[in-house]
This record gives sequence, C-alpha cells and structure tokens, in this order.
Amino acid sequence: MRTKKRETMISPVAHKRHDLLADARATVRRNLTVAAEALARTGLPKPALDGKVLRPLAAYVLVPREHRDRLDERFWYGALAIEMAHEASLLHDDILDEAPARRGRPTMVAEAGVGPALVMGDHLLTAAYRAAAAAQSPIFLEGFIQSVERTVAGEIDQERNQGRPLSEEDYTRIISGKSGELFRSAFSLAPAILGIGSEDRLGASGARFGALYQMVDDFLDYCTHANRGKAPLQDFRQKKWTWPLALIESVDFDMPSEEVLFHLFQPGPGGSPSPMEIGAQTLGQEFHRLLQDLSDQGMETTEIGELLFDWHTLALASAKREGATQRTLGLVRAEPFAKATPASDPSPSETARLRREIREAAEPLLDPGKRLKSFGYHAKSFRFAARLFPRTRLQQVADVYAFCRFTDDMVDEAGAEDPGTTEARLDLWLSMARSAYEGKASGIGFLDEVMTTMRDAGVPFTYAEDLIEGVRMDLIPRSYGSLEELWTYSYRVASVVGGWLTELFGVRDPWVLERAYALGHAMQLTNILRDVGEDLSKGRLYLPSNLMARAGVDQELLEAKAKHGGAMFSGYRRLMEDLMERAEDDYEKAFEAMPALPWFFQGPTAIAASVYRGIHKEIRKNGYDNLHRRASTSLLGKVVLAVKGLVALGRARSRWSMVRGDVPMPRPTLGRAERTQAVS
Repeated sequence: MRTKKRETMISPVAHKRHDLLADARATVRRNLTVAAEALARTGLPKPALDGKVLRPLAAYVLVPREHRDRLDERFWYGALAIEMAHEASLLHDDILDEAPARRGRPTMVAEAGVGPALVMGDHLLTAAYRAAAAAQSPIFLEGFIQSVERTVAGEIDQERNQGRPLSEEDYTRIISGKSGELFRSAFSLAPAILGIGSEDRLGASGARFGALYQMVDDFLDYCTHANRGKAPLQDFRQKKWTWPLALIESVDFDMPSEEVLFHLFQPGPGGSPSPMEIGAQTLGQEFHRLLQDLSDQGMETTEIGELLFDWHTLALASAKREGATQRTLGLVRAEPFAKATPASDPSPSETARLRREIREAAEPLLDPGKRLKSFGYHAKSFRFAARLFPRTRLQQVADVYAFCRFTDDMVDEAGAEDPGTTEARLDLWLSMARSAYEGKASGIGFLDEVMTTMRDAGVPFTYAEDLIEGVRMDLIPRSYGSLEELWTYSYRVASVVGGWLTELFGVRDPWVLERAYALGHAMQLTNILRDVGEDLSKGRLYLPSNLMARAGVDQELLEAKAKHGGAMFSGYRRLMEDLMERAEDDYEKAFEAMPALPWFFQGPTAIAASVYRGIHKEIRKNGYDNLHRRASTSLLGKVVLAVKGLVALGRARSRWSMVRGDVPMPRPTLGRAERTQAVS
C-alpha cells in the first residue's frame, strides 16, 4: 500500500511514558482523599473528586522530582482548596447553563433543582477557604482568594458579553479569568509552600495553561463526535462567542449550526487543511511555547507535557473525524487536486468504454477467494501478520486491500496512456464507488460488496474518496518540499487504510484513530525509503526536498548515483537515518493505542508494524543503498520481528491497564466456530 495532512505534533512531549502520568494522578487522588477526610471530620463537606483533578495534578507534576518528597499536608490542603473551588464553580455553571448532564451523568441541578445545587456550590466554596487556610501560607491564601474572585468576575464578564462577537483581547481576558485563575493558584502553590520558582511567573504560566485548557474545550464544542460528557455546539446555541468562530470570516448566532460546521470544516484550496485543522495546529504551537517557558523556569515538564500532547492529539483527531463526517454527509466538499490535463469531460461513448474496461478488470475480484489470494501475493508482510485474524475478519481485510490495490493499479499500470484518460477513469471509479456506498448497484460486484460493508459498519466514505485522490497525486510528477507536505500524500494513500480498518472493526475514538493514521504514515515512509531507486525509475521522488537540501542531496545527484553506482555518501546516510527516526516515532505512537483495538486486531497490527519497521535494519545492512537494492526481510527474520511485535504489544497493554484501567479492552466472547477460525 502506499496517510490528509497531519500537522507536526509538539515533539518535546510526543512519546513520554503514560505510566508516569498515571502514577502521578493516583498519588494526587490518594493525598486529596486523605486531606478531604481530615477536613470532613471538622464538619466540612467532602468534594466528589470524581473528575480529572486536573488542577491539583498540575500543581503536583510541576514540582521537580527531587523535591516531591518535601510535599506535606500543607501542599495537599492547598491543592484540595483549589479542587473544591473548581467543583463549586461546576455546580454554578450547570445552573447558569441549565445543563442536563456532565461527565455522562445527570447534573445536580437536573436531579435536585436549582436550590440544592446552589447551596451545595456555596457550601463547597466556603469550605475551600478553610482548606486554603489549612495550607498555612498567607501568600498562597491571598493569591487563592484573588483567584476565586477573578474566576467569578470572568463568569460575569462572559454572561455580559453573551450574544456578541468578541475581540481576541476580550476573549483572552474572559477565559483567563473564568478558567485560568484557579490554575494560577495551582501553579503558584509549590513556590508558596516550598519556595521553588517564582510565584508570580509560575502563576502567570498557570493562567496561560488554564486559558489553553479552555480553548481546547471550546474547540471540541464544535466537534460533534468528541465525547465531552455534554451536548456539542452548546456554546453556539447559548450564543457564547469562542475562538473557533474567529477561524471563519463572519458569524451570525441565528445561522443554522450546519452552516457553521460547513465553514469550520471545509478544506482549503487544493485539499489544504480546514480552518479547524489550522486551529488545532495553532494550539500545538501554543503548547510548545508554554512547555519551553516552564522548562526555562526549572520546573518538571514530563507529565504536563504528556497532558498537552494528549490535548493536541485529541484536537487534531477530532477535527479530522468531524471533517470526514461532514464530507460523508455532503455538508462540506472535498477540494479536488489539480487535474492531470485540462481536457474536457469525456463523451458518453468514452465513459461507456471506460466503465466496460473497469468492469472487465474487476471481474476476477468478484470471487472472495481470489481477493484473499491477491492479498497474500501482493502484500506479503501484511499477509504474514494477518495469519492471526479469524477467517471472517481476514476476508474483510482482504476486501479493503482489494479496493485499495485495484485503485492503485489504475495509475501504476496506466503505462503510456494519456494522463487525461487515467484521470477520467479515476473520476468514474470514484463516482461508481460513491453510488455503491449509497446503495445503488455499480455494476461491479466486488465494489458493491466492499462499499456496502463499509456503509453498514458506519465507516465514512471519505476514506475511499481520499485514497482515490491520493492515487491521483501520482499522475503528475511532483516534489514534496517538506515532511508536512508529504503527509498530505501519505495520509491519503496509507493512513486512510488504517482508519478504514479501525472504524470497520468498531473503534471511533479520535485518540486511537490519530495513532492509526500515524501507523499508516510510518509504514508509507518505510515504503518510500525502501523504494527510492524503483520510484526514481518511474520519475517519482518522495523524499522531502528541504531535508535533502540539508543533507546535500538533490534529484539530479540521486539519478546520477543510481546510474553509476558506488557506495552511498555520508549526507545520504544521514538523510535516511533522519527519516527512519521520524518513522520510528510514529511506530512508537501507534503501539500506544493498539490495546484499544478489538482483540483480534491487536496481534496482526503489532506484527505488521514490527515487520515493517524491520525493513529499516535491512536498509542499514545494505549500506543505505536503496537506489540499487530493495531491502527485504527473510521468513525467519519476519518470525523474529513478529515475536518482538507481540512483546511490544504486551508492554503497551501493561501501560494501558495502568493509565486507562477503567476502560476494559474490547474482547468479545467467541463462539465455537469463530474460535476454530482464529486457530486455523
């Protein structure tokens, strides 16, 4: 196989260990519970502590590790005060918003009414002041009181501005108050108790962190598939202006929500990112700057960086998923790539001829057994890994592969055919696939089967559409100026396959899908590195030109080297190592999410990833000569790599159970027949 543009993640935190964050969260909950029980014995209310405890967690993980054993009950009373004030604010928010649910459960105002919710919020808030006093730090207490006052002022400010667009300055002021101030207290807690760092400077960083947290929440409000425990587009329906609306030119709170989503998720010219994808990229840049600031202040950034990385991943994946859904529903359109030729539309007779040719070429694939055979012949590494699939699931994988391979061959086997004709054939294939997805017979049996299965499983048609557009990109020789530009191609020809299969097997979590896309990108990059010489012979070069220039390499030099042979020079070897390292990063990220896949999908995915990344070792063994030698792995080598993949999957499962132990891994009970298929 050959992943929509995937913007660069905030690299300093891309692969920190989730178990550290899980350990930190457990430590925070344990100490908050002890502090809450101590205060409860004096008659004060106990907070629920059933949320993310994000503010106390941030206060704790910022403390350098060598100082964490100095944190005593004073610190935890201060952290508890912040959490109690936050829980009080949630109760008051639910009253103002008339919210029916929060965190997937009915709110107190929905269950008991305004009076009890208001009294409980006030009770928690007054108790929070007692907890803050127990921290025995006048500096912290004064700052905490000011933060609560500014939080309330921010809520009032937001209500006053309801129903009108805000300037960036006004919006920042509001969210820095209503959402940033309690984080200001959290970030300044350690300086006040331990004397570590500057209270003012860290407090300002905390307010910035809280504002970014609110920006993520406001962003996800427009992503209808984001699971936030409350209804999407709530802010828009309540006429609250938030920053995603600044990504589009004009906003009228009376316009239909579908129209707002259209403007937010419509791709830019030439398939460039939608406004929301650009917004997610902006968030990532802000996260990076905040991490750098905290690092400059000498604070610990490992766990806080992991938090920011997860927020960025969630925003990116949610934007992609929402855009795909809107395109499938026909609410936004896919921007076409430049046509190979400016030729006019084919005549009816030409269209009939192309349709007949496609039908004849696809006829052998009507037999499911031949689709399986084709899968085994053309995708040896994938087929090796797929041995662990139950037979019915293996057939589904082979069917998706058959569609992808058939589409790819329309360009790769076009030979000297006029590009305009190939372009017309792709257009017709896309039209036939869409018709089949919509339940209309296309005249091609295997296409109807694959598209029907896709539709019935709730997989967006955009995956098939993006794959066709990716194949179309090979019609015109082009260069890729950067790795980011290559991601557009890589997403469409590889990552869509991972997303398609992941959703076909019932997983739609954006965090998991983003890592499925990452695996596609990693595999495609490995493909590119393996096939540089073969691609050059076809007039194609996928290596990013900015990285080639940095290594002292260009296409002319590579073509001369391919012609005359000889040892590969040092600049080229550095380029290969750079790109292999980038692929390795994505392989590692993909392994993080494998435990979230259905049980029958985990092993084959881990083995395929391990076998593919093993190609890097073969490239090195060949002296980095991928101009004349195609790196391949022997059967014994594949077996060894398969074992390594399963071991890596085991480690990922262990980390998963520590971090997300409350979410069971999907493992349905098999009947006798399916158990037999799995073994065979």
